[in-house]
Amino acid sequence: MVNESSVIVLVADGLTTQGLDVAIASGDVPELAALRDISGVHVLTTVFPSVTGVAYVPMLTGWHPADAGIPGLRWYDRSRRLARVLGHSRSYVGTQLRAIDDDLSPFTTTAFELARGKALGSGSMITRGLRGDQQLDRGVRHAARVIHAHVTGSVARWAALEQALADELIRRVRLERPRFVFASFTTGDKAMHAEGPRSRAARESLQLVDHVAASIRRDAERDGRWRSMQLWVVSDHGHSPVSQHHDIAIELRRRGVRVRAHPWTFPDRSEAAVMVSGNSMAHVYLGLEATSREYGPAFRAWGQRIGEWLSHPAIDLVATRSGPSTVEVRRGPARAEITLANGGISYRTTGGNPLGVEPFDEICFDEAHERTAGTDYPDSVVQLAKLVLAERSGDVVISASPGWDLRQNYEPIDHVSSHGALHAAHMLVPLVGNRCLADAPRRTADLYRLAANAIGRGQRLALHSTFAGTRSG
Repeated sequence: MVNESSVIVLVADGLTTQGLDVAIASGDVPELAALRDISGVHVLTTVFPSVTGVAYVPMLTGWHPADAGIPGLRWYDRSRRLARVLGHSRSYVGTQLRAIDDDLSPFTTTAFELARGKALGSGSMITRGLRGDQQLDRGVRHAARVIHAHVTGSVARWAALEQALADELIRRVRLERPRFVFASFTTGDKAMHAEGPRSRAARESLQLVDHVAASIRRDAERDGRWRSMQLWVVSDHGHSPVSQHHDIAIELRRRGVRVRAHPWTFPDRSEAAVMVSGNSMAHVYLGLEATSREYGPAFRAWGQRIGEWLSHPAIDLVATRSGPSTVEVRRGPARAEITLANGGISYRTTGGNPLGVEPFDEICFDEAHERTAGTDYPDSVVQLAKLVLAERSGDVVISASPGWDLRQNYEPIDHVSSHGALHAAHMLVPLVGNRCLADAPRRTADLYRLAANAIGRGQRLALHSTFAGTRSG
């Protein structure tokens, strides 16, 4: 019997390249060390906003999340498609988590769908193409345990949940031999938020990922499947310490603006909506009476009212849509313009250089990635264009300064580390696996290309992706 090729993607939520290096050097993760010795460590860029769930979209579809209809962990719907009782607002934290499949563009094709019924998912949030029995984190009992762990902010309860899921994942992969698996382990992220990246719980969460990888490998070697299997361990975003919180919703209310923000998004007379992701990124929607997105004049009308607030030290980058295909990005007094035209992307400074990138004209997305890779804002030009120009994005897109985040109230724990922003600490993630790749991946979206090619569906990429298709420029 010939073994079908298969792809296993394990996501160590919040793992940084430095965190992986430390874990390998300390001997905590021998299987990840072995994978590193095979593939090397690829340093990839994730997406902006760099936040769980949203960052799964490129891995599972090849699309930038904003192009796929998912502009953030929380967002406001000007089209009024989302229910009025929810304030036309979406949050993938809590009861609306499963709505992400409905919000995802119908033009996307998930890797689960490419596997044609031979797939498993755990913690993936996106489940299009999976039957209920193929989603390991389904069921009333599991949901009740998740709610309790979230409300109490208990990292230990999350760890117990994931240990059970890990055991089931190993068993199901061994018995069912799926062609595609996507499993996310989020306890490490929660531990870093609560206790920092050097916490014991964060280390133990990564050791669980190592155990899963080792167990899957051992079973595959025993059954003769290892040579036809691709096993990848990746992160969805980075992390960095925060010591100060600047709650945007509270600040705008102090300035007399009626604001809608989670968890209180009931319909009211709000003028603005603040939708935070991570918590180091935010969409701010202005003039909620409008049912379609405007640009330029709409923002300038608010300038005198909130302009001074945008100079707060918590706010690093501010990006707004200044034309149908143009983004203005600001960092303090520095200004620049990003433009999509003629199949390419341009970056032109108009006073200072907010991204620290040498200006360029009409180059392809991959070249733009190379130009920005070594800066403080890797892949920033493409990321800002994709996000800010998307129809569901806010009128003002904000990336927080290092050391700050943008939400304080209604968190189950006090955050000492955060993510979501466009700076390198959040955007760069490690990838290790059991294959040496001649065509080195750049972005986490390239995992979709690897999966599609491995399971024989690569011919569909050009029609069903917005990121993977940029490799040819």
